[in-house]
Amino acid sequence: MPIGETIARVKYEPILRRLGLRKPQAKKGRGFIIIHIDALAFDYLIKAVQRGYMPFVRKLLEGGNYKLELWDCGLPSATPSFQAGLFYGDNFDICGFRWYEKDRNFTIEGRNPQAMHVIQERLARGTVPLLEGGAAYFSMLDGGASTALFTLGAMSSSYFLPGLRNVTWALFFLLNPLRFLRIFGLSLWEYARWWAKRLFRSFFPSPLPWTTKPFLNITVNILFREMQTYACLMDIYRGLPAIYVNYFGYDEVAHQTGPSAAEALRVLKGIDSQIRQIFKMCSREPFNRYDVFIMSDHGLTPSVPFREAFGQSLGDFIRGLVERVESLREISGPERSQYRGPWRKLLKAFRNISPWFSEELPTPEEEVIVSCSGPLAHVYFNAWQERLSFSQISSLYPNLLKGLIEHPGVGLVALKEGEEIHLLSARGSAVIKGGEVQGDLSFLAPYGEPEDVAKEIARLASFPHSGDVIVVGAMKGKSTIVTFEDQKATHGGPGGAQTRAFIIYPAYIPLKIGPKTRSPDLYRFFLNYYRPELNRKPFGVRVDSEAIASGVSHQGDTPPSGQLHGLARGRSAGD
Repeated sequence: MPIGETIARVKYEPILRRLGLRKPQAKKGRGFIIIHIDALAFDYLIKAVQRGYMPFVRKLLEGGNYKLELWDCGLPSATPSFQAGLFYGDNFDICGFRWYEKDRNFTIEGRNPQAMHVIQERLARGTVPLLEGGAAYFSMLDGGASTALFTLGAMSSSYFLPGLRNVTWALFFLLNPLRFLRIFGLSLWEYARWWAKRLFRSFFPSPLPWTTKPFLNITVNILFREMQTYACLMDIYRGLPAIYVNYFGYDEVAHQTGPSAAEALRVLKGIDSQIRQIFKMCSREPFNRYDVFIMSDHGLTPSVPFREAFGQSLGDFIRGLVERVESLREISGPERSQYRGPWRKLLKAFRNISPWFSEELPTPEEEVIVSCSGPLAHVYFNAWQERLSFSQISSLYPNLLKGLIEHPGVGLVALKEGEEIHLLSARGSAVIKGGEVQGDLSFLAPYGEPEDVAKEIARLASFPHSGDVIVVGAMKGKSTIVTFEDQKATHGGPGGAQTRAFIIYPAYIPLKIGPKTRSPDLYRFFLNYYRPELNRKPFGVRVDSEAIASGVSHQGDTPPSGQLHGLARGRSAGD
């Protein structure tokens, strides 16, 4: 027995026995591990590597045996859309981080287990979940994983059993003396560092942003981070065919401080050490049967909050434009709170606490609902169950569209009229029908390539549950956008780095990343290449065949010697 397997057996076998987990039957061919770094844009990955915050990833980048690629996540640039595409092959009608469904009088929000469970069941119909028989940790959707801890979509309306499983696993993890001492030491250091910085700033005030929530950072960037790395290593030992881990600490901090702030980049240094541990275990016999992918779901764009810049929220502004409306509700909130659900779950697992997770649902009496996801907002007129058209809104609320378009914090408004999508702004307008564009799209240039932005906005506007009116924040310069939430960095719409995600993968893998590659394309690749036994043709999956490798499976292939620890140089941010 190889020494690596002996060490792993001593470390993990007792825990597996106590948890009642067994090693599955050995699967022929290679498995995969997806390491998801939430919200890290391609551009800021390059900066973090160059500034020394990710030394292990730098080593991979300079090795020459892995590839780094930029890919565009499309719209909405939000985690639910990414995970729906990656796990189920379809992110159609995923309208943002939060949206409202008129026909069901139901608010969907990425931090709400009930909502994520509903979306997950909807996505799973007629398709093959990518993680079936595998594991998912700290995710919104579980992708069909048989082991799904602190994953919102795996939490049903009765929270006792999944909560008990989460708590049991967490207790066994914390009873590991070495892990406990590591977490205790890191937490103590983080708290002391925060107090020292606070004391320093009391004498020497600084305008530079920093996080003001030390316990949240300790929970997310130490406890949760260490827990899922440990779980991943245990699953590698078990030999699960597919493993997904989500390190979301950078997203939490960068929303507060900005994507390139030292506080945010420090989080990446901790994540880098977790990546090193996973690669280290995958380099040992018999655990070197895994291919490791590192990727992000979207990026972040530096932002100016609408309320901070103009003295009122978007909802308040719309209230002033819409006449004869007695009630308006604005659904928003800092996205960094999206993972409070798992933490509350850990603390309150022994009773049904669904009211703690669910926001109060809008009632039919609330005539206007404004649902904000960063710089993207959906406006719903709840007095009508059907979606209102461009002409209906113009007739019912004559001041609304003109007021929105002329506001300096609004860069774009989109509406539907039959099969047409109308794009309006102060700089121009266009109509899209069946892929054909009427009008000059140059007014979309601040958000990116105009034709690509137009197609993405048109697709989003075609979703059945998108708002009657879709509002996008204005770009301020080349790299800053107005957001409708209280954030120093944001995502959800187009513009800047928020759609510029990255993927790192082994060079011998025949994965082709193109301008049209989206997360459903990655789903098809992983399914074809690693899980042909599950590959029944999913119903309704839309795949860009030119953006992915052919369906030829190389499950019996062994990677060339030395290719578990190298990474080719990726394109620079300027390419």
